[in-house]
Amino acid sequence: MLKFLRSSSSNRDEQLSDAQLLETFQRNPHATNLSPLFERYLELTYALCLRYLGTSARAEDAVMDIFEWLVNKLPEQKISNYRSWLQTVVRNHCLMQLRKEKRDSLQNSVEFDVQLHDMLHQEEDDDDRALRMAGLADCIEQLSKQQKHCIEMFYLQPGHTYRSVADHLKLDLGQVRSFIQNGRRNLRLCLESNAPRINNRE
Repeated sequence: MLKFLRSSSSNRDEQLSDAQLLETFQRNPHATNLSPLFERYLELTYALCLRYLGTSARAEDAVMDIFEWLVNKLPEQKISNYRSWLQTVVRNHCLMQLRKEKRDSLQNSVEFDVQLHDMLHQEEDDDDRALRMAGLADCIEQLSKQQKHCIEMFYLQPGHTYRSVADHLKLDLGQVRSFIQNGRRNLRLCLESNAPRINNRE
């Protein structure tokens, strides 16, 4: 886990207190001088990120982001208890990341819902509609099995909610949200890549 962040800390570093390591870094704020202190709480930092973000890949990315943030911001901080302060930094970073993802997901879902509604309900002649629906069907077929089932039920079968899709497919509610979110993103990308080809035929 995060071997690229691990340094060969000396026995002397291990014997120093958090305050002494912090003072060393703040006197000479380079990444190499932060490593002994950061490595001391690396497993704690990773565990907290994993708890909030859910996957090892996302947790590792967050740890790297936090390390870079500390290199830039830690020299300016006045800290009495580094461990407690670090836990607050990690928690705030993860919560901000989750809020950002939620905003981005909501924006993407609204844009896609409008796009899909237009495709299904816009007024056009039969040939154009058939062409667009064929393109939509082709993109849906390219989704994974679970994404396909969730997208079809949620968008193409009236009256379904996240909960009813979960009950029907015997999935957890969180799984359904994930399948729909990822399927929606993949479907949008497919539709966007097909748009020039469809427009050229009109």
